[in-house]
Amino acid sequence: MKIYKYLYYSLYFKSSRHNASPEIPVVGYISFTQTNNILSIINLFLFFTKWVKNYNLPATYLVIEIVLFIINYYYFVKLKKGELIAQDEKYSLGKFFFLTDVYLFSSVIIMALTYYLYREC
Repeated sequence: MKIYKYLYYSLYFKSSRHNASPEIPVVGYISFTQTNNILSIINLFLFFTKWVKNYNLPATYLVIEIVLFIINYYYFVKLKKGELIAQDEKYSLGKFFFLTDVYLFSSVIIMALTYYLYREC
């Protein structure tokens, strides 16, 4: 969970420069990475167990994304945990702020690779 707090802090300040309500895109980005991480784990599990031959990736992705967005919105916005994170400078990455973008990009790549591995092998 700590990595998502770092993501929230970094993305919140990027988003606050362009959006009147900066927490909505931030929650979307965090849900997006969490969805990719969960699907990577599912793909690896299905690859090793050969339990299911094929599953509907778009439908699964959509359901997981919506559920995680609701959970993250509740946690970061309704419970006001996001405000506490934005005020706490210990979550600042300083000159390594680009690592949040690397993590976002790598979560997509890893999910795609694990899905390819699952489908082709």
